[in-house]
Amino acid sequence: MKTDPECIPCIIKQVLNALDISGAGEEKRQEVLRKVLQDLDDIDYNQNPALNSSLAYHIFSRVTGIEDPYYDLKIDYNQAVMELYPRLEKMVLESVDSLKTAARAAVAGNVIDFGVHLGGKNSFDLEQAIKDISGLPLSIDHFPVFAHDLERSEKILYISDNSGEIVFDRLFISRILAEGKEVVLTVKSGSIINDATIDDARQAGLDRMARIIETGNNFIGVNLKQASPEFSREFGDADIIISKGQGNFESLDEIKGKKIFFLLKAKCEKIARELGVNYLDIVFMKSRYYQ
Repeated sequence: MKTDPECIPCIIKQVLNALDISGAGEEKRQEVLRKVLQDLDDIDYNQNPALNSSLAYHIFSRVTGIEDPYYDLKIDYNQAVMELYPRLEKMVLESVDSLKTAARAAVAGNVIDFGVHLGGKNSFDLEQAIKDISGLPLSIDHFPVFAHDLERSEKILYISDNSGEIVFDRLFISRILAEGKEVVLTVKSGSIINDATIDDARQAGLDRMARIIETGNNFIGVNLKQASPEFSREFGDADIIISKGQGNFESLDEIKGKKIFFLLKAKCEKIARELGVNYLDIVFMKSRYYQ
């Protein structure tokens, strides 16, 4: 997926969000924006939006010296969703198809994204996300393909997206494990927006369920060129890859030769167009190159 001119205001907005939440002074704000705008002047539109957004965040961190402006919010959201976990788990286990209900929960959890939204603990309607699990239709529903191929698979690579959301992922991962499959969960090696790191996975209790590996970098989405050898190996060995969120879709939508499923909410018009759905629709979609 390539970057469009309409992605530029979004990149700037994301940097402004990071500056606002970090409390950076006016001098630092101006320096960050000046350097980001200079970088955007030479942007490579052939690269995916996730990569170009990452470069702007890296400028923010270098200039401000702040590695993780969202640290406290990430902890808050992990805790908030963990408090809901028993209720969510009960919903899944009592459903007619627990695997599909857990998959829907994982998609519904993709609402938690500080790159698109900004604010305090009440910025995301977690109660609405729970309602979406059973009530909101999937605009693209390739779950039957997933369920069919899961039976014939052994190793699943689960590429996580955001903190908070990773607790919803736990529901889905637990049901995949119940099917007797091996799950390898991937998290970022460093902080960027509210993307999940090893600390978030541990806070969600996933270290007691699945093997966790790091991507080897702190880029939004999946940067295969800068991935760790372990991540590259697991990516190549996986029978099925579950890719959560927009950034991972942006960076993996053109990968061929792999069974990839994209689980996300279309949080911008460009992504909606790429998916062929409406803005804010949710999808469980196999890759267009699915084999």
